[in-house]
Amino acid sequence: MRLPRTNIRKGRVLITSLAYGFFSLLIAYCCISAIAGKAGVLAYQDLLMQKQEIQKAIDYLQTQNLQKSKTIEDLKNDSLIAAEGAAAMGYVHQGEMLIVLPDSWRASLKDGEGDLRLPVVMGDSTGLPDSVIRFMAAITGLFALLAIQLFHFNPETKENKHVSLENQE
Repeated sequence: MRLPRTNIRKGRVLITSLAYGFFSLLIAYCCISAIAGKAGVLAYQDLLMQKQEIQKAIDYLQTQNLQKSKTIEDLKNDSLIAAEGAAAMGYVHQGEMLIVLPDSWRASLKDGEGDLRLPVVMGDSTGLPDSVIRFMAAITGLFALLAIQLFHFNPETKENKHVSLENQE
């Protein structure tokens, strides 16, 4: 028969273990969310990379806009440039001949413009879904509960009653 004191002690150990398991669950949830959640460090790094891509696209579009604005102004102000542009598109005066050079002779793309993809599409955050984080935190809390139960486990020692044959007559 167990003494009431040992039952109280076992109840306290169980309550303590449950509390440790619950707090381990909360701490694991917070840590995993801070690192791999949708608003965590990894998602923040991904957003910074997307921001850099968008900034590159904005810079490229601004230089293209300036070049096109300059071309428009040049075409308005200089008739020779307008005639050259028309000849490049295949328009010639009566009696003129247009010679078209192969594409391999033309200037290649400028530095860094060849790998730019427009439009730049932003996606959802790359962090882990909240359900996965909850599951991972629950497993962590369960393992903490089991570990604490294991550390407090004391098998009850049974008293060995020795019966000696010498005393019996």
